[in-house]
Amino acid sequence: MKNKYRSMVLGMTIVLAGCTSVLDDPASAVKERKEIGVVLSDVGLGDQSFSDAAMGGMLLLREKDDWFVDYRELSETKTYEGGFEALAKEKPNVVVGLGFMGQQDLEKVAKKYPKQQFAIVDAVSDLPNVLSLTFSEDEGSYLAGAVAALESETKTIGFVGGMRSPLIEKFENGYRAGAKAIDPEIEVLVDYAEDFAAPEKGNQLANAQMKRKADVLYAAAGLTGSGVLQAAEKKGHKAIGVDTDQTAIAPDAVMTSMLKQVDLAITEIAHQVEQEGLQGGHVTLGIKEGGIALAPIRNAEWTADENTRIEELKKDLLNGKAVIR
Repeated sequence: MKNKYRSMVLGMTIVLAGCTSVLDDPASAVKERKEIGVVLSDVGLGDQSFSDAAMGGMLLLREKDDWFVDYRELSETKTYEGGFEALAKEKPNVVVGLGFMGQQDLEKVAKKYPKQQFAIVDAVSDLPNVLSLTFSEDEGSYLAGAVAALESETKTIGFVGGMRSPLIEKFENGYRAGAKAIDPEIEVLVDYAEDFAAPEKGNQLANAQMKRKADVLYAAAGLTGSGVLQAAEKKGHKAIGVDTDQTAIAPDAVMTSMLKQVDLAITEIAHQVEQEGLQGGHVTLGIKEGGIALAPIRNAEWTADENTRIEELKKDLLNGKAVIR
């Protein structure tokens, strides 16, 4: 079953050029609209993170720029390849893959359709018809780590990753570097769930870290991360969300979220393809480009001095003075 946000009702506006109305040839009028197809990440809609943010971008394209939007989930296609193949056959302006886990399948399908534009978020491809878009997650995580260190009373904070990979290690490394910029002696506990869709596993890892005195937890783990946030709330500790503002998951625990503007990535891809046509290349979105940010601070007695310190660290990132390894 296709999941399409299409409005097939044609307006009654008459195009006078050449005495022709769109009503004379409705098919040609429809063809003028741009179309984007997206294969969502493995968890799919409802992850309260990556895929949901991407859907926000698709809805923006539909409502503001009059694009057709279409998507596939693994629960439907069973494989990434199946989703990319199904969308490519419909010949949209661009087929987008979310996440590094689908890269191999996307490139396999892209080679079969060399004149079809593809794009991938969170991975880099060398194919001439695949536009790559990545984020500077380490920048946002650096600020998240600084927030955690300023808030911690035990000098111990925690990080839970969904799956050990170069991408998620960027979150970890940035978080640690930001915390150490505030307190070089702070301890950063690290665990990986090896699963982006296991909130119960996230809950277990969070509880284990809190037993070791971690009092602020940061999760970069998709749906698994919701278990981390909820465990922190149950114990009366603080948490930091990821990708979107995750306050709703644990309203009394989440003090901020590292915002990874995946909705911006979707609209950026669409507009770049619309303007420049078939292309490869690599675009990176960080703090400077508006692709990375922190959500407002909540659930903390945040002082003006602490806010100033975070702003100073943000300037260090922008000026290349901050060191993240």
